[in-house]
Amino acid sequence: MATAAALLALAGSAAGAAEPARAGSAAQIAGHPADIRPGERLSQWLLRQPDGQQVANPGLAWQIHDEEFAQRHLKNTLLVQLEAWLQESRSEPERSDRERLRAWIDSLPITGRVALGIVDPRWLEANPTEDPVLGAGQRLVPSAWPLRSVAVVLPDGRLCRVAHEPGRNVLDYLAACGLQDQADWAWLAQPDGRTSRMGVAPWNAGPVDEPAPGAWLWAAPRRMRLLDGLSEGMIKFLATQGPSPQEDGASAAAAAPGQAARLPESAAAQPRTLDVSANDWGEIGLLQTPTARMEQAGNLRATLSNVYPYSRLSFMFQPFDWMEGGFRYSSISNRIYGITDQQSYKDKSIDLKLRLLKESAYVPQVALGFRDFGGTGLFSSEYLVASKRWNDFDFSLGIGWGYMARSGNIRNPFRLFGDRFATRPTDFTTGQASLSTLFRGPAALFGGVQWRTPWDPLTLKIEYDGNDYRSEPFDNRQRRRSPINVGLSYRVSPGVVLSAGFERGDKVMVGLSLSSNLSRSSMPKVLDPPLPRLAAQAPLHPPGWAVTAAAIEEQTEWTVTHIAPQGEALHVWATEADATYRDARAQRAAAVLHAAAPENIRRFVLHFSERGLPSHARVIERAEWVTQRLVPLPPRQARVPALQDYGPASTRATPDDLPASARAPAGAGKAADAAGAGAAAATAAAAGSVPQGLPGHTGADGVWTRQRDRFTWGVGPYFSPIVGGPDAFVLYQLGLQASAEYRFSERTWLSGAVNMRLVDNFDKFTYTAPSNLPRVRTYQREYVTSARVTVPNLQLTHVGQFARDHYYSVYGGLLESMFAGVGAEYLYRPWGSRLAFGVDVNRVRQRGFKQDLSLRDYEVTTGHATLYWDTGWHGVIARIAAGQYLAGDRGVTLSIARRFDNGLVMGAYATKTNVSAEQFGEGSFDKGIYISVPLDALLPRSTKFSVGFQWNPLTRDGGAPLARSQQLYELTSGADRQAFRAGPPTQSPPRSGDNLLNFENPPR
Repeated sequence: MATAAALLALAGSAAGAAEPARAGSAAQIAGHPADIRPGERLSQWLLRQPDGQQVANPGLAWQIHDEEFAQRHLKNTLLVQLEAWLQESRSEPERSDRERLRAWIDSLPITGRVALGIVDPRWLEANPTEDPVLGAGQRLVPSAWPLRSVAVVLPDGRLCRVAHEPGRNVLDYLAACGLQDQADWAWLAQPDGRTSRMGVAPWNAGPVDEPAPGAWLWAAPRRMRLLDGLSEGMIKFLATQGPSPQEDGASAAAAAPGQAARLPESAAAQPRTLDVSANDWGEIGLLQTPTARMEQAGNLRATLSNVYPYSRLSFMFQPFDWMEGGFRYSSISNRIYGITDQQSYKDKSIDLKLRLLKESAYVPQVALGFRDFGGTGLFSSEYLVASKRWNDFDFSLGIGWGYMARSGNIRNPFRLFGDRFATRPTDFTTGQASLSTLFRGPAALFGGVQWRTPWDPLTLKIEYDGNDYRSEPFDNRQRRRSPINVGLSYRVSPGVVLSAGFERGDKVMVGLSLSSNLSRSSMPKVLDPPLPRLAAQAPLHPPGWAVTAAAIEEQTEWTVTHIAPQGEALHVWATEADATYRDARAQRAAAVLHAAAPENIRRFVLHFSERGLPSHARVIERAEWVTQRLVPLPPRQARVPALQDYGPASTRATPDDLPASARAPAGAGKAADAAGAGAAAATAAAAGSVPQGLPGHTGADGVWTRQRDRFTWGVGPYFSPIVGGPDAFVLYQLGLQASAEYRFSERTWLSGAVNMRLVDNFDKFTYTAPSNLPRVRTYQREYVTSARVTVPNLQLTHVGQFARDHYYSVYGGLLESMFAGVGAEYLYRPWGSRLAFGVDVNRVRQRGFKQDLSLRDYEVTTGHATLYWDTGWHGVIARIAAGQYLAGDRGVTLSIARRFDNGLVMGAYATKTNVSAEQFGEGSFDKGIYISVPLDALLPRSTKFSVGFQWNPLTRDGGAPLARSQQLYELTSGADRQAFRAGPPTQSPPRSGDNLLNFENPPR
C-alpha cells in the first residue's frame, strides 16, 4: 500500500511523462506561464507568487498537455463545419465575413486548459480535497488583471467588446452588439471556463445569467442554421482560451478585428419561463381544453377538479418529454352508480398525449391526444392541438373529435375520406377501445391563451370550448350560456397549483394540482452512519474481519458472508444486496475496506449473490480509488477506472474457487483478528463502524465466514386499498403482517406470512362482479372479507444453476392469496446482456375464501414463455410473455417501462387473450399502469426498499396471471450491466479538474 506522500504525488507522476510545453505556446494566452514545482499544491503555488492576490482570479488557466488531443479534435471539427458553411456563401461579402470567422478560429491555440474551482489559497489549504497537486509538464497561466469587458463573438468573425457593468444580464450585452432579436439561443463561457446555454427569443426565453468580466458570449443568428448547430462546440472551445481578450491584452484571440460597444441605458428585465399547469381533466392545458405543452420527463401529477356536475381525480405521468399519459376517475354527481345507489356514478378512463413537433422560432409545438381511449368511452375524444409562445403569452389552437367537439362547429375534415367519418359509434357497454371510432363524428375547433401576469405565481387563462354540453352521457344535458371559459391558476409552491374559473357562462370551477419530478428527487443522507475518515495511508492496526464485516453491513444493509485475503486482493462476498442505489453502497463498502484492510492489500473484490446465485463481481483498485477522492485530478487521469465490473467467476457464492495457494498463510486470518481485537473499539470509532464484530469464525486458510441464523422473522403493518368499486370509491383494510423464513441452505428456504386485519370498511363491500369465465379473480370480495386472520403465502423454494447463465427454481405451497400449487421456472440470462429468456410452468388449485389451508375444486395449468429486453434507449425496458392464464385463456402480455437514472420506473402493460371482449366484460381486455419509486430518493437515510403501485381500471378474470413471488429475473438483477448505474441526480458543485469539453452533461 502506498504511503500518503506517494498517493498524493500520484496525480503529478502520471503527468510527468507528458511532453514539455512547446516554446512560445503559452505566450499565445493572455499572461505568461509561471514556474511550478512538481508535487506542490495549487495553494502553495499561489502563496509564493509575488502578485498572488491578482493571480488568484477566475481567469487563472491550468493547462495540461494530455488534454490537448481532445481540444485539437474539437477545433478540427469546428473548422470542417465552418468550411461547409463557407461553401454555402451566396455573395462575395458574405463569403468574406464567413472566411474571417473560420480564419480566426483557426488562429486560436490549443491550450490544454482544464477547469479550476475556488482559487483562494487559504480556502484551498483548509480544503485539501479541492487543492490540486501540480505535475511536471503542466502550466499555470495568469490572466490579464483586472478584467473589465465581455466579448461577444459576431458571426462575421469580429469581436464586440462591451465594458462590464454589474447587474447586467446576457440580453443587455446582446443588445449592445445588435443581436437582441436575431438569435434563439445564447451561449456563455465564464472566465473560469464554465459554460451555459440560455433561451433568448420570445418563444423560449427563460432566466439568463450575468456574464462576469472576461466572459465570452456567442449567439448564432437563427437564419444561420449550420452555425447554430455548432454553437455548443464553439463555446466550449472558446472556454479553453481563458478569459476573453481585454483592450490591452495581447493574444491570438485579441487579433480578431473588433469593435467597442456600450450597454443600453436601461437594463433588460429578467425573462421568465413558460408556466404550464393542469386543466380540469388533469392534462397540461387551459381549463376544459388541452394545449400542446408537456412537463419534463419524470413528472408525476395528481389533479382534483370540480365543475357541476363533474368531479375529476386525475393521475398523470410523463415518461418522456414527448409523452404524457395517465388515468382518471370522473364522478357524475347527479347520476347514481347503475349497480348500487350508495354513491354517484364513477367512470374510469385512460389518457395519452404525444408531442409531434417541438416548438421553434417559426413552428408551433404540436401534439396529438386521446382522452378516455381505454375506458368506457363516455368522454372519449381525440384532438390535434398547436401551441405558440410569445414572451408571457401562450396561444393554442386545435381541432377535436368526440366528446370535446359536440358543438360540431366545423365539418369533420376526415369526411373527405368517406361518409363513415360523419357519425361516431356510441356503444359504451363493454368499454372496448375500438380504433373504428377514432376521428369520427362531429369536429370542433377550440383554443385559447394563457398569460403569466406580472405577479409571478398568477396565470390568467381564457379559452373557447368546443363542447356545447347538449349530448352529455346518460342524457345529462347541461346548459351552456357561453363557449368562453375564464380562469386563474395560482402556483402556491413549485409543486402546488390552485385554480379557479368561470365555465359555460354560469358554472364555477375549482381545482388543486400536486406535482413533482421524481426523476430528479434526491435526499441528503443525514441519518446514515458517518463514513470512515478517508486517509491516504492504510490503518496501522486493522480491526479484523468480523468488525470489518459489521461495518460494511451497517453502511450498506448487505449481509456479508465471507471475507478472504488472496495475495494483494481482498475478496468480500455479500448477499441481500438487491438495492436500487447499488453503486453508492459499493462505494461506502470500499471506504470501510480501505479503513480496515492492511497495507499489503491493493485491490478489493466484491462478489454479489442473491439466494446463493452469483450475479456480479466488482474489482476496486485501492490506490486509484483513494487518489480520486483525495485530490482533484485532470480529466484524463480522472478517467482512469478505479473499478471494473465483471460477471461471476463461478456458479457458487463462496470462496471455494479461490486457489488455495494464493490464500493467506495458515492461521494468518486468526492472527489478524486477534491482533485487531484490542484496538477494535478505537478503530471502529474512527472508521464509523460498530464496536462489536459479527458472529463468525476464521479458518486456517484466512477466510472469515459469517454464522447466519437459519430462522428469521418480523412483524409490521400493512395497508391494502381497493379503489373505484361500485360499493365505495375506496375500500380498505389495515392490519399487521407477521412474516418468517427458515433456510435449509443458501438456496433452499421456506417462507410465509400471516395477516391480521384490524381496521376496514368492508361492511360496505357487497358487490361481486359478474363473469363469463372461471372466477379466478372476481371472487375478490369473498377472499378479503371471509376471515380476519389469513395466510397469503406459505412457500418452499429451491433455486440453482444448471450452468453459467442458466438458472432454475422449483417451488410449491400456498403460492398467493387465491391459488396454491407447485411450479418451476427456467431463465437464461447471460451476464451483461440486454436480452433474457424465461419459462415458467405451474399446476395450481384455487384456495378457500378464508385463505387458510383449504382448497376449492377449480384447478388449472398456467405458465408463460417470457422475453426480457433492455432496449438501451432512454432506459426503456420491454417484456413480452405468451402463455396460458389462470382462467385457461391463452394470449400475450406486453409490458413497457422506462427506468430513470435515479431508479424511478414508469410503465404500462396490456394483455390480450383468446377471450372476446364480450366474454371479458367491461374493459374488453386487461391493462394497467404502474410506478416504482426508490425510497433512497425520498428519505434522509439509505434504504434498499422501493414503494410503488399498480392501477387497473377493473378486476376481471381474463388475462389473469399467477402472482408468483421470487421470480428469477428479479433474483438475478445484479447480472444487468445497468444495475450499478442508478443513483441520485448529479448535483456536485464545480471543482478543479472538471473537463471543459464535457458533452455528456451539456449546458442547460
